[in-house]
Amino acid sequence: MFTIRSLGGIALLLAGSTWLWMTPAFAGKGVSTSGTLWTTTRVLSLVTVAMFCLATWGLFARYERWEAVALGSAAVGLVAVIVYWLAARGGGEPVGTATWNAFVHVLMVVGIMVLLLVPTLERWVDRHVMGA
Repeated sequence: MFTIRSLGGIALLLAGSTWLWMTPAFAGKGVSTSGTLWTTTRVLSLVTVAMFCLATWGLFARYERWEAVALGSAAVGLVAVIVYWLAARGGGEPVGTATWNAFVHVLMVVGIMVLLLVPTLERWVDRHVMGA
């Protein structure tokens, strides 16, 4: 049965998994993925994915701290986006590809933060996720 909670959990898990796109494994052909920036991007992206998985598990288990973990995931993810963008630009990734990838992820971070930090929306999320 699809509820707002299950749809929200699926969306949270899918959003978190997209940080894999920023790892060197997804860089374009001919892009240099060596160096500290790419290593940092890889680590931050994988930590972000793991944190989003934890937040999703917390949401389904109805732990009240799932929101804090989701917000922390978004914050770590935002740092990963910035480092990715610098690494991709320095490594030779086409400007449009790196910028589009960063833009999509910043949009996800902003969406998560708006849903969980704007009081009216946060109450709606809390009522439909924790109350269902």
